[in-house]
Amino acid sequence: MKEARYISGFMMLVVVGLPGAGKGVAADIFEEEGFVIIELGDIWRELAKKANIPLSDPLARTEFTGRLREEYGKGVYGKYAVRRVKKSMKNVVFLGLRSTYELAELRKRLEGIKIIAIDAPRDMRFERLRSRSRPEDPKTIEAFIEHENWEKRGFLADKKEEKHGVMALIKQADYIVENIGTKEDLRKDIERVLSDIQK
Repeated sequence: MKEARYISGFMMLVVVGLPGAGKGVAADIFEEEGFVIIELGDIWRELAKKANIPLSDPLARTEFTGRLREEYGKGVYGKYAVRRVKKSMKNVVFLGLRSTYELAELRKRLEGIKIIAIDAPRDMRFERLRSRSRPEDPKTIEAFIEHENWEKRGFLADKKEEKHGVMALIKQADYIVENIGTKEDLRKDIERVLSDIQK
């Protein structure tokens, strides 16, 4: 990883978006710019693996997350993410937040967080997930829409909790980046955002 280009200020960023928006590609770009990536999805997968939860079973995944949130609070993954921040980390991107509860856990312990939302049309996002082929990814447009609806409320079981889900995070975004072109197009947009944050 090369030295960070944006080192005059301490940056703590949250990158959010609906499934397939391109958060992973954005994370690659941030990492190339010297940021440390802390991905809540990786934390979830590690915990699920330890608990022997089959990633291809949506019901098992949902029940597992529900149990964790019931035992440790709705912002449990945010708590795990904060533990991974080291004093030496000057520029950090948190990836994969799914609820305002997780954001609240970050903001309890970290100052100056900026939110960047990555966006793209639904059809484009579905095709990206199909080509990615993770075990937990939906294989049909119907499954994708169902998955997206769960994501919108952060996999919180009660539909009333949708106000705390991914869409709530997107609405709080300080910046929205449209990811409808190439990786280099996305890189230019991200660089503009970083330059603006540094002003």
